[in-house]
Amino acid sequence: MILLCDMNSFFASVHQSMQPELRGKPVVVAGNPEKRKGIVVAASYEAKAYGVYTTMRYRDAWKCCPKAIFVQPEHTLYRQYSEVIMRFLSRIAPCEVASVDEAYLDITEIIKRGHSPKEVASYIQRKLESELRIPCSIGAGPNKLIAKMCADVKKPRGFVEMGQRQFQAYFWPQPVNRLHGCGKSTAEKLKQKGIHTIGQLAARPLEDLQQWFGKKGEYLYKAAWGAYVSPVNPERKKGEKSIGSSRTFAVDTMERSLIEQTAREFSHKLAEKVQRQHKRAATVSVEVKFDYRQAVSRSITLEVPTDRADDIYRIAMHTYELHFSDRPIRLFGIRLSNLTAQVYEQLKFSF
Repeated sequence: MILLCDMNSFFASVHQSMQPELRGKPVVVAGNPEKRKGIVVAASYEAKAYGVYTTMRYRDAWKCCPKAIFVQPEHTLYRQYSEVIMRFLSRIAPCEVASVDEAYLDITEIIKRGHSPKEVASYIQRKLESELRIPCSIGAGPNKLIAKMCADVKKPRGFVEMGQRQFQAYFWPQPVNRLHGCGKSTAEKLKQKGIHTIGQLAARPLEDLQQWFGKKGEYLYKAAWGAYVSPVNPERKKGEKSIGSSRTFAVDTMERSLIEQTAREFSHKLAEKVQRQHKRAATVSVEVKFDYRQAVSRSITLEVPTDRADDIYRIAMHTYELHFSDRPIRLFGIRLSNLTAQVYEQLKFSF
């Protein structure tokens, strides 16, 4: 029996934990509140209720929720909270850290001693709320995939447990993009093949999916059946080195159309690369050079990692406009870092 513990709106929840006056209010973590500029990297559920979402521009978030309280990201603080939470979880059962705000627990031995998954989950949720004031949703299932998808069913502070048959009954009617590890581009390709739901995906022969997607086809088939299995690995190291693309121009330039074209090209190129590697990026950085001087970079870190070209492009262009658009540049580049694996890649390397 596996649990997936997901800290709800983690960045915003950390600020609400530290500052009691923010609790119960719409909190938006975004850019530079003093200048009223930036990209939303996290929002509390009170803010999400107004339509605020990650990667939204500051001004658009303010239009959605004029009463929102905007705070600047504090990633050192988030890491400190994460370390405390992961140490607590690791004392309960073997724990695999999946990201700064998610972890898998193998509670099989606890279940054998007569406790139910709901009892374990309730204990974890109560302790996190009482000690840190961090809300947590928990999914439970016979493997990581089912646990992960169950954790997304009821937020915030939810608990959902499913076996394989329950997984099939609940998720088979759902759109195929609800399947964890099935990104936007994969979902589009499946829809072109007439596959719109997870159940339709499960009904296709494995050979078809392997022909269309190669090794990823086997994952999609097993995942659709709720049958992709591997053990929790406490030794798995999260994160990979960064990837990026840059271009040196023939002359210094401030030409907006050229920068946009280059940014769009790099965004699609990098999105395709991380999708092929079954990863997502939490940090998007823009790097520039003035003349032939040393490169300068600025970055934005998201609460929810992305593999979407339009997200990367939007964040990159915002960063460029905010920091570099007032001077001609000789080099322009985009770099993705804090890469985390999607479920099927995490499972693949957890043996």
